[in-house]
Amino acid sequence: MSFFQMCRSLCPAALLLCFALRPIAGSANAALMPGFDGGSGWLNSDPLKPSQLQGKVVLVDFWEYTCINCLRTLPYLREWYRRYHDKGLVIVGVHTPEFDFSGLRANVAAAAKRLDVSWPIVLDDKFAIWKRYENSEWPHEYLYDQQGRLVESFEGEGGYQQTEARIQTLLKAADPHLTFPPVMALLPQDSYDEPGAVCYPMTHEILVGRRGIADSSPSNDSMREADYVDGVANPQDGALYLQGYWRMTPEAAISGESDGFLVLRYHAIQVDTVLKPENGGPVRVDVAQDGKPVAKSDAGKDLQYDDRGNSFVEVNAPRAYDVIMNAQFGQHNLQLSPKAPGLGIYDVAFESCEVPGSPR
Repeated sequence: MSFFQMCRSLCPAALLLCFALRPIAGSANAALMPGFDGGSGWLNSDPLKPSQLQGKVVLVDFWEYTCINCLRTLPYLREWYRRYHDKGLVIVGVHTPEFDFSGLRANVAAAAKRLDVSWPIVLDDKFAIWKRYENSEWPHEYLYDQQGRLVESFEGEGGYQQTEARIQTLLKAADPHLTFPPVMALLPQDSYDEPGAVCYPMTHEILVGRRGIADSSPSNDSMREADYVDGVANPQDGALYLQGYWRMTPEAAISGESDGFLVLRYHAIQVDTVLKPENGGPVRVDVAQDGKPVAKSDAGKDLQYDDRGNSFVEVNAPRAYDVIMNAQFGQHNLQLSPKAPGLGIYDVAFESCEVPGSPR
């Protein structure tokens, strides 16, 4: 769990205190920006070195295109890049993959185009830059001044107005004649200090290939490819249950030739799942909640409906799919039923903050 995820389980007042306690490096003795060598290539830019970035304010963003928390930071980064790029701000996205497929250049390039990430991206598929920065999670922003000194380090979501104010201060120090708009207002989804806002406890993120399957069969736990039988009437929260023929890999559960499904009991508001069409796709995946098609009031952005009212997601690329956005916090049973073999289920992640007036 990231620092921000831990903080968001607190009430809004405690949340503000939690962020206030984040350590900020002093500029006088701050660490200098490490380099970016060791990556496998760059997108949107020729390779960059710290020496080339002298005189620029640099925001180094460790991210991953399937990471739900990283996706929620992108609207702020896009706006900062639009506002300040021609005034001396450089954003360097360090894309360190969580899965084998999310380290492939073509997949990152497609995701960057779809997500409108236009700033330089270095591909860190061997974790060389991650280790050099002694990083431990996604997202993580490191802000450096024009001399390459670290002035802010922020892990997880949040702190957006604080970071933008620091960017403005650094740019204005180099050119006092610059004028800036007010810092960007928080998106409704991030306005945790609003009256009525609350962040509930939620089921922890599930990396499917690293989580044991809770079914009692197959009896031989060392088997990675088998027919599973879901015979559990009351599933345990956060446990995975399979029905049908599945192949388990170190990263995913991959559907076989059967009418199989995955069942998960969870408590949260939002559910995102990382899915991949292993055979090239597309693959239709029926999505049910509490034994029924998902109510349209609880549908995530990627959920579709057929003419019979069944809810499904069309998996045509390896990425995160937003399948559930419940109108209210609660505990539910989620069922994912691929309608063809070769559907890889890699990750299930949750959000649980409820902000009045936030668009769905």
